[in-house]
Parts: sequence; C-alpha cells; structure tokens
Amino acid sequence: MITTTTEHGPRLDPGDEEFVERVGRFFEGDGAPRTSGRMLGLLLLASRELSIDQIADRLKVSRASVSTNARQLESYRVVERVSHMGDRRDFYRIAPNLEHTLLRHRMERLARVSELLEAGTATPAARDERVRGRLRGLARIHGCAASALRACCGAEER
Repeated sequence: MITTTTEHGPRLDPGDEEFVERVGRFFEGDGAPRTSGRMLGLLLLASRELSIDQIADRLKVSRASVSTNARQLESYRVVERVSHMGDRRDFYRIAPNLEHTLLRHRMERLARVSELLEAGTATPAARDERVRGRLRGLARIHGCAASALRACCGAEER
C-alpha cells in the first residue's frame, strides 16, 4: 500500500483507494456500514497493523468512527486488535484465518435463508403450487450453496 503525504495528510495510492472504496460499497450493499467495509479493504492492503489514527487519516474519517467500526469488525472476527509494549495505542490487523471466518459466516447465512424459505412452504399461501415451488426452489439453491461452502471450508481446515 503506497501512501503519499499531502498538505492534507496521508493519501492512498489511487488504485488502492479505489479498491478500499469498492470493498466499502460492497459491504454497504450487505447492510454493513460503509466505513467498516472501507476499514476492511484498507487492512487487507496493509502489510502491517495500523493504529486508529493511521486508519482515520487514510480513510478521512473520525477516530470515533474508526473505533466504533473496529469493534464491529472485531465482533465478526475479521480483524483483531493488537498492542505493543510501551505504546498505549491500539492497532488493528486482519485476523488469522479470515477466509475461513468469512466462508463460515456466509455458509451459516445461506443455511438460515434455506431454512426460512423451507418454513415458508408451510404457510397458507404455499397451498398454491407455484408459491410452494418457488419457495422450495429458492431453499434448494441456498441449501446447495451452503453445502458447497461447507465442503470447501472443511477441506481447507484439514
């Protein structure tokens, strides 16, 4: 990650900045705060852990926003907080096994959606064959995707 210093502080390389923004928009599309996604994108590109101040400077957001979003990312186990002896600041980096954490989360979400859709087949509206077929088809697709991820994660963890 190349940063340059301007009169307004550190600036990301334009290619890095575009990636960070794309990750932010992607996560925002999933209902997460854009800043959380941008932080994740920044940390994915970082070769070492970054302090709250460094993250705030590079993303041009407040330290409070970084702190709030860092706690959320920590709760999802995608980033971890680290400290250095003699330094009171908190630093953040990508959590070990991030790929497994994200795949497990996605797999669990797909399985829950599949169960929800399958439960929909017991509703009065599902007496209609078209509705029941639609719900079962969607449940099957989500179940298949969850199974494929389960197979992938299981193979990776061995």
